[in-house]
This record gives sequence, structure tokens and C-alpha cells, in this order.
Amino acid sequence: MLKSLQGRLGALFFAFVLLVLTSVGATFWGVKTQQKDALIINLAGRQRMLIQLMVRLAGDELENGAASAMMMDAENTFEQTLMALEHGGSTLYLPDNFVLIPETNNLEILEALRDVRQSWGKFRTTIDAVEAMPAAEIGYSAAIEELETQSTILARQTDTVVQLYEADSTAKLNLLRNIQLGFLFFALMLLAGGAWVTRQSLLKPLAELGVAAAHLGGNDLETPVQVQGPEEIRKLSQSFDGMRLGLKSAQRELIDLNNTLEKRVFQRTRELEALNVVSQEITSRLDIQQVLSSVTGKTSELLNGDISFLCLLDASEPLLKLQTFSGARDAAVGDTTIIKKHDLTETIINSSKAVVCGIDTCREGCAILSKKYRRSHMAAPLRSNDQIIGALCVGSTSTQKFSDESIDLLTKLANTAAIALENARLYEQAERIATLEERRRIAADMHDGLGQTFSYLGLMTDQVVELLSNGKNQAALERLHLTRETIEKATGNVRKAINRLMDENPINSDLCGQLQDVAKEFSAQHNAIIEWRCDVVSPCNCPPHVNEQVIHVAREALTNAITHAHPTRIIVQFTKRDHAHELLVADNGKGFDSSQPSPNGHFGLQIMKARAMQIDGHLEVKSMSETGTQIVLSFPSSSKD
Repeated sequence: MLKSLQGRLGALFFAFVLLVLTSVGATFWGVKTQQKDALIINLAGRQRMLIQLMVRLAGDELENGAASAMMMDAENTFEQTLMALEHGGSTLYLPDNFVLIPETNNLEILEALRDVRQSWGKFRTTIDAVEAMPAAEIGYSAAIEELETQSTILARQTDTVVQLYEADSTAKLNLLRNIQLGFLFFALMLLAGGAWVTRQSLLKPLAELGVAAAHLGGNDLETPVQVQGPEEIRKLSQSFDGMRLGLKSAQRELIDLNNTLEKRVFQRTRELEALNVVSQEITSRLDIQQVLSSVTGKTSELLNGDISFLCLLDASEPLLKLQTFSGARDAAVGDTTIIKKHDLTETIINSSKAVVCGIDTCREGCAILSKKYRRSHMAAPLRSNDQIIGALCVGSTSTQKFSDESIDLLTKLANTAAIALENARLYEQAERIATLEERRRIAADMHDGLGQTFSYLGLMTDQVVELLSNGKNQAALERLHLTRETIEKATGNVRKAINRLMDENPINSDLCGQLQDVAKEFSAQHNAIIEWRCDVVSPCNCPPHVNEQVIHVAREALTNAITHAHPTRIIVQFTKRDHAHELLVADNGKGFDSSQPSPNGHFGLQIMKARAMQIDGHLEVKSMSETGTQIVLSFPSSSKD
């Protein structure tokens, strides 16, 4: 128990409490003893007064009953008190108040009480003789003298008893004082012992621990921490020493790591450079089959494997299909592997990194691999947008071929392969979309250009036939001249279209000027009243593809208005608003119900809406029967406007 600091301090505290309690008990006992001794001394002193009272009453004539009663009470009180002092017991202290006197063990007091008892017998005999003699008798005076002599002796003896009781009380008081001095001495000894225990058990070990901590702070890891003291201090010392050993081990590891750091950095740099080269080579290929072949080839080369293959996940069935492999032909024993629960295939699919497996450590293993190449193999999932699209595997005929670093490398290769596959798929999708867009654009150009020209030529031909049939040869000749001019313009437009297809970077031009030219062209060709309005002060230099789509929309809107609405007036207005442009083509023709779908074979509105979407714009058609039509094209402005 005293081996611990808590036990030692507890023992000191218990001893101090016990000392205090003992001191309080001794003090309480001394006070009680002094009270009893004072009572006894008072009773012993009262005996002298009783003797004097009895002498005085004996000298008086005891003729009345009151004096006789007082004499009797005095004798009884003296006798009762003397008996209590000798043997212990109760005696009368005050009227109707009895007190208990303990028996004394003091031999001197007992001897003095025996003398008092003898003298009291003689004194009482003398009193009886005096009381029996008349005052006038001859021997009365001698009896009185004898009574006084006996009272003097008895009073002196009672004084001796009082002195002896006082001496005994003083001895007890001195004993109590000595006990208190002893308690004080022991208290001082306890304080000194507590200070010594605190110093030896706490302060000194803590100082030694401070020195040990300073050594640790000074990188002195060779000096052991061995501080002696209580159990708590020893445990703390062991903790410090354990920390020293841990720091020493970490220091040794850091030294070893520092010695091999250059080699490790060089090796990791080579791996990263190789991975970077592989990644660039893989991602630079846009053909999916080329990407797959490149992935498996580079995986075998970088991981030094005998066989590598790549499987893609079937969207309709829970299985992986072999897409390509690199290595010996006998390495693959099948072209599909079914995903089963609790086998390696499911483990690969659900893993976030490559999984290492051997023929004795994985149940079933990669089912596509032959047993010869299952001795040591790895597989990593291909993830694209948090979805599993396949798995990349590498195998070897050697056991324990692949390390932990190979796991990280295969995981990175799988991630790179997934990105390359996704890029190739996106490229194919973009090519298909671009082809479709090009077809739609050519169809729109043919509709807006050649289609409109052929429609115009058909109208002009009908007019020429009608004029010739009416004998108006001059008017028919003029129409033929216009037809010739239209054919030449159409030929020019075809050449321009071909040039636009061949030219990848057309020159920017002012959109307002182009729209004004279109309005003038349609007004001259169709003898229509077309009013041009433009509230843009500065030139509107939009990107070429924006200009192209806006011009096509304006041409289609004017063609539809002239061909189908037969208006007497057309307004073409271009307005620049906050961060947006707006083109308005409005006519006062017969209009149509815009809520109804377009008739079969009429794609004008559909093409105009598609052109608006290509420039992030919006096309709105407002028309009702006999109220005219409004076509509003709004599109965002660019920083060059």
C-alpha cells in the first residue's frame, strides 16, 4: 500500500487525523477530570466548615429543636461526605442535590482519610459529651477545650486531604499538559515526515523526470529514463522510456528512409514517367479498338506481366466480355465470365482499387485466365462517372509477382483506361452528331438557297408562259432576262456555299449590313415593299456562325411571307437590347394558325427554330388568320458586338 504515492499521502493524512482526534479526546478527558477534582476539593473543603459549625453549635445551648436539627444535619453530612471520599458514592452537595464521587486510588489520600476517620470518631464522642453536660457543670469548660482541641486536629487533617486532592488534580493537569506537548511534538514530526515524503516521493522524482524530458528534448535518445519512486512515478517513468524507445525507433526509420529516399524517389519518378507516357499514348488514341489494344499492351509492359486483358461490362446481363488481350494465345480460356456473388469477379467490381490474387488465395479467381497464369494475377475495375464499365487484368506464371506498388500502378492504369475509353466514345458520338448537324445545315442551305431559287424560277417560268400565250413577247423577254440573272445569282450562291464549306475561318462582317442587303435583294426580286429598320449605331460584328444562322432565318422568313402570306408591306427590324439582339420580320399578309403543326413537306419553321438553338437563341412566331405574322429571333450578344 505504501509503495504508491497515494498510499503514503493517505497514511500521513490518517495519522494526522488520528493525532487530532486523540488530542481532542485527551483535552476533553482533562476538562472532565478537572471538573470532578474541583467538586471533590470543594466537598473536602466543606468538611472544615462543617467542623466549625458543629463546634459553634456544641458551645451554644441546644435547647430548641432547630439547633439540634442543624447539629444532626451537619453530623450526617460530614459522615456521608467522608464515607463517599473514602469508598466512593453519592453525597449531598446542595439542598436536594446529590453528586457521585469516584473512589480514589491515591494511597496518601486514603491514609489521610483514615486519619480523618479516627479524629472524626474522637471529635464526635467529645461533641456527644459536651451535649450531655449542662453548662454549669464543673467539667463543662474542660470538655469545651477538649472539643476545640479535637476540632483543630480534625480541621488540620481535612486541610491535608484538600491539599492532597489539589496536588492530585495538579498532577493530572501536568499530565494533560505533557500529553498536549507530546501531541504537538508528534504533529511537528508528522509535518516533517509529510515534507520528507513529498520531497522524496514527488518533488525529487518530478525533478528527475524533468531532467529526462530535457534530455529527450535535446535529442538524447540513448539515456534510459529510470526514475525511482512511488508506483505512479515509476509508471510515468516507464511511459517516458517507452516514448524514448518509440522516438529512437522512428529516428532510426527516418535515417533508413533518408538513406533510401533518393533511390525510392528515382524509382517512383521512373514509374510516374512511364505511367505518364502510357497515359498520353492511350488517351491520344480516339479509336475504341486502338485504345483497348494499347491499354492491354502497355499494362503488360509496365507491370512486367505475362498476360493482360480487358473486359467490358455487359449492360443487359451480369457478365464481363473479353474485348482484347495481350500475351500468349492459350492464356484466355473463354471470352465471358459471369458475375457471381461472393467470388473474385464481384470483389473486383465492388472494389475501389486493384485486387491481388493467387491460385491458392482466391476462390475461382479470374475465370477467363487459364490456371497457368492464375499463380499471381491482379484485376482493377474500370470506373467512368462512378459507374463500373469493365475490368483490367494482368497475370503471371510466377508466384507473388506483384507488390503493393503494382496495385497502385494497375489502379491508375485502369482509371486512365476508363477515361480514354470514355473519350473515344465521346469522340465517336461527337463525330456522329457533327455529321448529322452538317447534313441538317446542308439541307437548310439547300432549302433556303436552291429551294427558294427554284421556286422563284418556277414562278417566273409560269409568268413567261402566260405572257407568251397572251402575246406579250416584250414582257416575257424581260422575265427571261430576270430569270437569267436569278440563275447567275444562284450559281454565285452555290459557289459561295462551296467556299464556305472549304473555308474554316470566314471573315467577320457587319450583321446589319448583311440584313439590309437581304432586304434590298428580296425587295428587288419580288417587287415587294420591304421596310428596313436598324437602331444599332455601331457595326454589329457577330461571330461568322451567328451571322450565317441569322441571315438564313431572315431569308426563310421573307420567303415564307412573300410565298404564302402575299403581304403588301413587310418590316425587317434589327434591335440591340441589354446583352441581346433581336430580329423582327413582320408582314400584314393573311397569316395562319401558329398553334397547328406545319403541313407535310414544309420544314421552314422547324429549320428556323433549329438555327436559333444553334446560336443559343429563341424563335417566337406570332400569327393569326387575316392579321399578319410576326417572327421574332432573339439571341445573346457576344463581347465583340
